[in-house]
Amino acid sequence: MIVIYVAVTTKSDTAAEFERVISEIQRDVRTMAGCVKQEWYRDAEIPQRYLVYGEFDSQENFDSYLSSNVVKRIGTDVMPLLEGPPEFRHYSATLLEGN
Repeated sequence: MIVIYVAVTTKSDTAAEFERVISEIQRDVRTMAGCVKQEWYRDAEIPQRYLVYGEFDSQENFDSYLSSNVVKRIGTDVMPLLEGPPEFRHYSATLLEGN
């Protein structure tokens, strides 16, 4: 399983547009092969900061996601709305028994 963590901060006047665009993108990601989970959260203390948690069932499906039109749209439609580059990490993980 691939676990994804992303944190972004929007420009002060782009949060509403960011939420609109990211909702569309999230809908598309959730339909992709191997997407187990994809959730965006707004930081309770910093309203312009957003976090994503996601899971893909395999490296192959995650690689497909990375080369998809969805990720291209993130580059063209989301990046201009951000204060700076996103913080992005992904991890290869194994679910522990009993979870």
